[in-house]
Amino acid sequence: MNGFGDLVRIDLSGETVTVEQIPLALRRRYLGGEGINSWLLWEHFLHHDPKSDPRGPDNVLIVGLGPLGGTPFGLGSKTKFTFKSPAYGLFGDSTAGGGFGPTLRWAGHDHLVITGRARRPVYLSIDDDRITFHDAALLWGKNTSETNRLIRHELGTAEMELATIGRAGENSVGFASITVSDHRAAGRTGGGCVMGSKNLKAIAVRGTKGIAVADTRAFLVAMDDLVSRLKEKPQLTNNWRRRGTLDAVDYLNVIHANAYRNGQLSSMPEEAIHRINGDAYTRDLMGSSYSCSPGCATACSAWHRVRGVESVAAKHFPNEEGLKPEYLTIASLGIGTDIRDLPAVLHLNKLCTEYGLDVVEMGNAISFLMECRQRGVLDDVDRASWLRGPENVEWGNWEAAAEIIEAVGTQRNELGKLFRDSVYRAAQQIESHTGRSAVQYVSYGKGGATLSEDQRPFPGWACNIAVSARGADHLRGLSPLEKAGRKDISMAWFGKPDAGEVHGVSLKGAASARAENINCVVNASGICLFMPTRDSLIFGLDALEPALSALTGVTFAADELYEIGERICNVEKAFNSRLGLSRADDKLCDRWMNVPAPDGPGKGMKAADYLAMVLDEYYDWRGWDKTTGLQKREQLAALGLEDIAEVLAREGVLIE
Repeated sequence: MNGFGDLVRIDLSGETVTVEQIPLALRRRYLGGEGINSWLLWEHFLHHDPKSDPRGPDNVLIVGLGPLGGTPFGLGSKTKFTFKSPAYGLFGDSTAGGGFGPTLRWAGHDHLVITGRARRPVYLSIDDDRITFHDAALLWGKNTSETNRLIRHELGTAEMELATIGRAGENSVGFASITVSDHRAAGRTGGGCVMGSKNLKAIAVRGTKGIAVADTRAFLVAMDDLVSRLKEKPQLTNNWRRRGTLDAVDYLNVIHANAYRNGQLSSMPEEAIHRINGDAYTRDLMGSSYSCSPGCATACSAWHRVRGVESVAAKHFPNEEGLKPEYLTIASLGIGTDIRDLPAVLHLNKLCTEYGLDVVEMGNAISFLMECRQRGVLDDVDRASWLRGPENVEWGNWEAAAEIIEAVGTQRNELGKLFRDSVYRAAQQIESHTGRSAVQYVSYGKGGATLSEDQRPFPGWACNIAVSARGADHLRGLSPLEKAGRKDISMAWFGKPDAGEVHGVSLKGAASARAENINCVVNASGICLFMPTRDSLIFGLDALEPALSALTGVTFAADELYEIGERICNVEKAFNSRLGLSRADDKLCDRWMNVPAPDGPGKGMKAADYLAMVLDEYYDWRGWDKTTGLQKREQLAALGLEDIAEVLAREGVLIE
């Protein structure tokens, strides 16, 4: 079928492979990428207990890329990894750029469904239609770059794109990430832990088939239209190419959204932020820009090499290379920890990539420990008698931060084991062990997942973090509406400017729901989310409609695409409902709820003053029950999800 590839089911227990075609009816309902992935997760857990241990063999790892991924359309390619999260115990997924997903599509495969547990460490090789299992015993215990080098050597080709775990995944760290295409990461919710629990060290892919286009002329016209849209915003695209998400470091400091020193303040001092922001990177380190994935016209990635003279810390790792960091890399490993040395932050990011650790959860673990040290929750006696961690876990100490990352990745001491699940669980263990209050110093949202931004003065953002299906998350409800004050988008969406009021409450729940629907279908299409979320008026679903239709030969109207996004959100919600989640789980941590914002234009705001109201509006907009947060039969039926409604009804988590 033009524009679409097949689905490969791989059973690691029996080392069997089956290939299936995805029915067109399923494509029309869920499109691909996140949509098909989430449906496959739902389907898998109809035959397995959804409450089973996510580190057990009954979990599943699903890999998928939507139809526009791997094409030259112009908005890049983002691959989805989907599973039950071992970090937070709910729906889990993560996104990565790089060439892995596109290469999988060029091999003819849109989705992988990996089940069971291998009897020994293995890696998979996918070379077009040839899929083989390889012994990975000699790779076990190695970090990601060494693993990739050895696999390419063994397979005899440098053309392989890889998705690999490091030692954190092998050691079942709940927030272990998957390192993709050598330097990218599917970071959030613990996909690396799922791979490790299955004794799966890596997936290597080579594809030579390409992607068939139904109507080449019409697809080129759609590409030309996208280029015209990009030219409408030259400042946006040029800034994006130069700084990428680092552009947010300064802006979020100005509006007081940066969680400085673990969120005790919401803005980093000016003399410090200038050492680790986008200007510092482009001035001192950045090489030439390039696209992190095929088919991207904005090229927001870049390569750098530390020379050893850029800062005080740089002399410790001269010639260390890596990719341009993202905003959340700087926010988690720099702003949150008060590490004011950019090469040091890049080094910590490199360690996370090698061990395979989510930089957001890991950075929050470090800043949480630093605040615990500051407040006397943990002291020298705890370090010496129990944790065996580094000395001087003080604000700004990058060397202590590096030791903490190593401890978590290797699980070599009690400090590392403390963070085997998540920061939230670690805080609970500290309270149990010491009798001292610790959970109040964790910045978390739904599921106990951490995030490195201050939510308090931003009602829409707080809603996003509370309701996100995969736990506290910066991408699910991402839009420029609130923090950029885009009243024009609010007018286009609702006929009112309210959602564009930065600190306002009105329409923030509705905006969260609408943004989630749009972002879900963007993820299902296979493109990168960032340009559509920079300006959703210019890069809206009307830009995807002609490209998808020309590529596949199947007509997808913009309103149909929006409904696909809403359907995907409801499948993910239904999965969590089967786990027992309800409105009571759509919550934020104590600091965000009850401690007033300490500074900035939103000083004095706290989520307890508005979150209930915003959630009511969110559930109303979704057609869910406001009291319980559960879905209603009539709303699921309107989306053609009667089969899901029946499952929820049998389990008592549906409002009739």
